[in-house]
Formats: sequence, structure tokens, C-alpha cells
Amino acid sequence: MAVPVRSLWGVPRRIAETLEHAGRPVLTAWDLFRQMRQSHHDAGKSVPPPHDLEGIRLMLEEAGTVRPDPDYSGHYRVVAVSDRPADDIVCLIDRFCHISHLSAMQRWGLTDRLPDALMITRPDDAAIRGMVAAIMDAEAAEIPWTHRPRAPAGPFRLNSIVHPDHVRQRPVRLHRSRQAGNSVRDRDGFARVTAIGQTFLDTLRQPGLCGGMAHVLDVWDEHAPDYLADIITAVDGASSAVKCRAGHIIEERLGVDDPRVMAWRRYAQRGGSRVLDPGRPYAPVWSETWMISLNA
Repeated sequence: MAVPVRSLWGVPRRIAETLEHAGRPVLTAWDLFRQMRQSHHDAGKSVPPPHDLEGIRLMLEEAGTVRPDPDYSGHYRVVAVSDRPADDIVCLIDRFCHISHLSAMQRWGLTDRLPDALMITRPDDAAIRGMVAAIMDAEAAEIPWTHRPRAPAGPFRLNSIVHPDHVRQRPVRLHRSRQAGNSVRDRDGFARVTAIGQTFLDTLRQPGLCGGMAHVLDVWDEHAPDYLADIITAVDGASSAVKCRAGHIIEERLGVDDPRVMAWRRYAQRGGSRVLDPGRPYAPVWSETWMISLNA
């Protein structure tokens, strides 16, 4: 039988009240541990050893404050907070990911397609390990914990999230990238979405994840003129091949003359094998200015 929240006292009650008023429907094991540490700190108490913290977690489960999340093993649902769709849940559970590719295009209103799978991107594992170490060291310095375990896993360490195949009954497709790009917070929830310039950039990097190059070109034709400043800023940091793809589309397809785009012409390479669509073979039709095969 669940113990009523009101029967909790001291630090456990403080934790329960904080979680219920925070409005976040899910939290990782690390998030719960962080809240335990913060609550002890706020109460002027030292952070107890792992065994005692585990006892507090069990008390919170018995009180019905948290329960195991149905999709993310080892992480938690905050019972008093209404659940959210997959878009919000994946971003709450995985602080390093954001919605990307065709799913981001749909959220920005760039496509009328409704992708079945939720497409998310996060940095590659090496980058995440570095970010995890920096976050843990910073938080340990802020609230010291003499009992900090050295083991590489467990609820008292921030770990890379393993996403299930389905979250809230929606398929999830994860893409890892060294160039995960910039994201912005959704105004109406907890989701993070690739910034608009990054979203257009991704259509040229991985058109196969964005509905295919034919669809990508339709999207550029209709929407790129409205976001040219953001697109140009994003493409400025991309590879020379992507600059040439974007340059061809903006200058020759859309008919836009912009000195920032013209500056990319120096990246064009005569005699190369660059193509507009990286998922299709080379075709003997090309742009003389941008020196890429127009194989789409």
C-alpha cells in the first residue's frame, strides 16, 4: 500500500514537494539523485552515503511520488505530473539530444509530411563522455559529496541514455553526429528542436533522413527565402561540399544574389565527384559555377 506524501517528513517530504511542483513528468536516476543532494544542502545537512539515499528513493516510491518509467528502465515518472508526448519525454530524459531532420522540419512547418518515427540527434559518444565529466565535476564542486562512488555506472553518476525503440508508443530513431548542431527550446513544452538554420543544413547533409532530396528541394523552393540569413550562417560552418550544394540551390535554383553565398564559390573544385544528392550516383549533368553533379 502506498504511503501518502503527507506522511513523509524532513528531506524526503521536501524532495516529494519539489518534484510535484516542478512540472516535469519524468526524471533520470541522476536527476533524482541531484534533487536528493540539493534538498539536503538546502536543509543545511550533509549529503548521506549511497545506502541512505537509496532508502529515500524507496520511501518516495512507497509514497507514490515516483514510479519506474514504463519506457526508460532505471528512470522515473513523477506520478502527480501529467505525462507528455514522446517529443518532450526524450528531451527530458536525454539532456544531450534534440529533435531533428524530418521531425524538426515538421515542427518548423517546413513539410506537410507526418513522420511516423520521432527523429532525434545527439553528439557522438566521445563528445558525451567529455560533457558528462564536466557536468559531474561542476556539480560535485557546487555541492560536495564525500561518498561519491567511483564506479562508471549507477544512479549516482550521470550516464549516457539508452533510448528504447518506442517512447509513449511512438517509434524513436536516434542519429549520432560529431556535428549535432544548435537547438532551441520549444515554446510549448520541454522539447528541443534543431534551430531553423541547422534544420536546413541537415537537409543537405542527410537528405535521406529528411524525406529524400526531391522533397528537400521542394522545401527549399518554398521556404528557404524566408530564412536565408539563418541558413547562410549555418552553412558557413559546414563542409565545402555542403557549401557548394547550398550555393547552387540559393544562387542558381532560387535566383538569389548574395555576396556571402558568392564567397563560397572558392570551395568549388573542378574535376571532382561532388554531387547534389549524396545518396545517389554521379550524373553527367552539372553546375559549371558550383562544380557539382546535379544528380537529383
